[in-house]
Amino acid sequence: MSNFKIVREENGEYFETLKDILPLGSGKLKVLFIAKTPALKSVEAGHYFQGHHGKMFWTRLVEYGVIKVKPKTFEDENLLENGCGLTDIVKRPRDYGDEPSKSEYKEGLERILDIIDKHNPDVIIFAYKKVLDNILKWGYLLRVTSVYGFNDDLSKYFNSRVFVFPMPGTPCTSSQAAKSMTELKNYLRK
Repeated sequence: MSNFKIVREENGEYFETLKDILPLGSGKLKVLFIAKTPALKSVEAGHYFQGHHGKMFWTRLVEYGVIKVKPKTFEDENLLENGCGLTDIVKRPRDYGDEPSKSEYKEGLERILDIIDKHNPDVIIFAYKKVLDNILKWGYLLRVTSVYGFNDDLSKYFNSRVFVFPMPGTPCTSSQAAKSMTELKNYLRK
């Protein structure tokens, strides 16, 4: 596949975005990555996570063996072969810092729960801690804060293990990131 760029319609308005990377039918996933929204830079490239932090996201996943990437391919082109899928809470692209609204989070949660039900991932990895925290606040009306790494107390809301990715550039320390990623790597090797 050359890229994941598509045109989508919402409320009579058309825009370019990135399509979800999911197996056909109801194929099971080992991991479902949930991002916030495609970045404009990523949509332009036709591939997920093409900004500075996004490239560090891919690097960390490869470094810890969560995904294997064939030479001369984009990382997202290898997800399905690795038993992974990827979606966003909101499909309308945004610049960094342009946050989705409360209603967009609620609508996105419904769509994501349908994807989880259909593909039954072992682990859901939220690329950004704030996305999970906003889903908990606005979708479930919970006043809890997630942590980097596994959040097993939240599994009951998603019917899968829940993991917050230690994205570079966040308040997560390097030792927290290493510990979290090692736990993820070990869990996925089972």
